Amino acid sequence: MKKLIILFVLLGTEFSVMANDGVFYAQGSTLIPLRETVIRMQKEILSLDRKGEWMQVDIYFEFFNPGAPRELTVGFVTPPAFGDVEGGEEEGGAHPQIRDFMVMAGNEILPYKKTRMKDSGFRISDSLSGGYDFVYYFQVNFPKGLSVIRHSYMYRGGMSVEEKQAFFYRLSTGSSWAGGRIGDFELNINMGDDSYFAVPASFGAGTADWTLVGVGRISPVLRYAMFGMEDEARQLRMVYLRKGKLQLRKKDFSPRTDLSLVVFQLHNEIRLWGNSEKHTLSRLTELWWMESDSVAAFLPRLSDAELRAFRNLNYARRGMLFKDEGLRKLFSSFFWYLPDPLVSTEGTPDYYLTKEQLQLIREEENRRKNKPAG
Repeated sequence: MKKLIILFVLLGTEFSVMANDGVFYAQGSTLIPLRETVIRMQKEILSLDRKGEWMQVDIYFEFFNPGAPRELTVGFVTPPAFGDVEGGEEEGGAHPQIRDFMVMAGNEILPYKKTRMKDSGFRISDSLSGGYDFVYYFQVNFPKGLSVIRHSYMYRGGMSVEEKQAFFYRLSTGSSWAGGRIGDFELNINMGDDSYFAVPASFGAGTADWTLVGVGRISPVLRYAMFGMEDEARQLRMVYLRKGKLQLRKKDFSPRTDLSLVVFQLHNEIRLWGNSEKHTLSRLTELWWMESDSVAAFLPRLSDAELRAFRNLNYARRGMLFKDEGLRKLFSSFFWYLPDPLVSTEGTPDYYLTKEQLQLIREEENRRKNKPAG
């Protein structure tokens, strides 16, 4: 029986997770072999379910081994927490933000060990892992023919001044198996009800054929760059999930880039509300940065139309069907606007403006109405 080493890697693009003084906790990934020309990844069903600042990952794999049985040492490599966290990079990296780690081969839950990569004795490329990474490793028997592996864990997402939440998952390593592709791939993403987030427009070849299963909207392909980094713009699509999930299904899938699920900070999200980066409500960014005691002084600089739009913004995000044609036209240009005739104003969350800010807007509107003529 031949014995090999395979790695289950959680590493991704370092720039994406380390930029902007953010906090990077962990990342998801799929099984990859270092050198494998025989065993094929025949099928993968990947389910990602956001639970607050954590992502639940459940994976079903089918592998096909056409040759003799093999015993493999399989590894799951995850970087430590980096950024503004206790025990961060300057202390060699904090404990990996992984929990409820389980792996099952056939009908058996497998035991595993965990250690620093530098202490493990495993030799792998520096591009896949650093010595400070942690590795979970276990033994798997691959008989001739079909093998089923199930895997489950949770990992904590990252954050930065640009991104409120960022979850990364390394898909491209799935094409490292024999044949260089995943025969039958299915991805299901649940970011929660009433969520607005970004997904890649493609995975290196052609446009990703995303399907929204449930109620919501998907934007056309958008070009996005962080402020001051226009030369590194990427293409993405914005997804509004009222209820349901996002799905991607692909035969002979050979991804060359990885998955990122990003909930942007408000100053970036505003730029991705519609096809244009500049619109009537672009000045919401100023309110977002502003100290509360400065809001009252700022509001007189807004037009009547801007005040009215701001006052109705939370209702629009809730899905209010406006009778006023001007408001309908304005909010219909936003990808997240999905009018619902059954929605009322009662209980509307403070999506973008707080109750205190809305009260100041009403006071400014009343002041203008009651201002003496002339």
